[in-house]
Amino acid sequence: MNENYKNNKLYLEGLESLPKNVRQIGDAREGNRIYMEDYVYSYLHQFAAEETSSEQIAFLIGKYYTYKDDVIVIIDGAIQGDYAEKVNGDLCITERTWYHVYEKIRKYFEDYSVVGWMYTQPGYGILLTSFLKEHHNKNFIDDKQVLYIVDPLEKEDSFFAYENGELVEKKGYYIYYDKNPSMHNYMLENKTKKEEKNEQDIDEDNDIIKTFRKKEQQRKDDLYQKKFINMLSILCGGLVLICLVMGIGLLNNIEKLNNLQAAMKTMTEKYNNIKKEVIDLENENSIMVNNELGEEISDANSNNDGQTSKSGLESGEKDTETITLPKTQTINPKDIPTSYTVQIGDSLNTISEKFYNTLDMVPTIQKLNDISNKHKIYVGQEIKLPKP
Repeated sequence: MNENYKNNKLYLEGLESLPKNVRQIGDAREGNRIYMEDYVYSYLHQFAAEETSSEQIAFLIGKYYTYKDDVIVIIDGAIQGDYAEKVNGDLCITERTWYHVYEKIRKYFEDYSVVGWMYTQPGYGILLTSFLKEHHNKNFIDDKQVLYIVDPLEKEDSFFAYENGELVEKKGYYIYYDKNPSMHNYMLENKTKKEEKNEQDIDEDNDIIKTFRKKEQQRKDDLYQKKFINMLSILCGGLVLICLVMGIGLLNNIEKLNNLQAAMKTMTEKYNNIKKEVIDLENENSIMVNNELGEEISDANSNNDGQTSKSGLESGEKDTETITLPKTQTINPKDIPTSYTVQIGDSLNTISEKFYNTLDMVPTIQKLNDISNKHKIYVGQEIKLPKP
């Protein structure tokens, strides 16, 4: 941590002007401000979205500046928080994590330092828990270092910074657009799992398309040969018939020659009808081949999408599984404890059902514990239980 602290002190420089070409998120116009480069913003949110069942950590890389007596934090890069470990259900930064971060800074972000960190908590919104406060104080000793909380499920994010010795939520921040070769190089060599998977899917799709194109060409060649042979057979049959009729006519008198002319007219009409049927048959076969090819390509793409959807569905079904608790006929107030510690899978509904056999106590539990949103409680939270 000493190296991190010294680096942050080193880069407290003055700014003559703020970054241009920016997009404002929330109300960020007053006081100390935070600017995040667009590459960094996109990478962090892609990194957060690839894991929606557990927390993730990343480090914010940049510099501090002063501008008209305000502190400006400019975030130019981000590094994945590898080698973090779970301790009592919370994802924690380790010494190996810090070693990894400094290696990446020396390789990609020379002359920059750690200006904060990102913590994802899927499904819990941007709640600043006591764990986050303690872990921030333990690992980030400079009071200018910020905390960026992201909920990839709720699509929410917010910065927290020190004000009067306490971590408080910032009203907003800025995204600025500029050339960022350092972050670009890091992104190319440290792709997220989602990016790697997308590239693999593209390669597989290209192989499938090539295979079907080859099959399509073979089928077209076979179909063309069959149509050509059928057409030749029909034409030859027609010519033989015409020649036979002409020979017979030449052996007969003028009356028969008139009859021959009538027969020739009839045969010509029949030939035109046969030719039309051959052309219609060719068009129908071509449409049939294209339809079969489209169905095979659709089936192949459905199989690829199905594999991804299946895993996502199974995960979704597991996340939304509710707990049904057995009910009793009577409630003894003496058996109800004064408080309850939230466990995995609990909600205010399940707690009310468990201790009161009814959902009618949910508003009372909310009021007693000052819980504004009954859907947002977290594991380990102490819930006071009222007497019925």
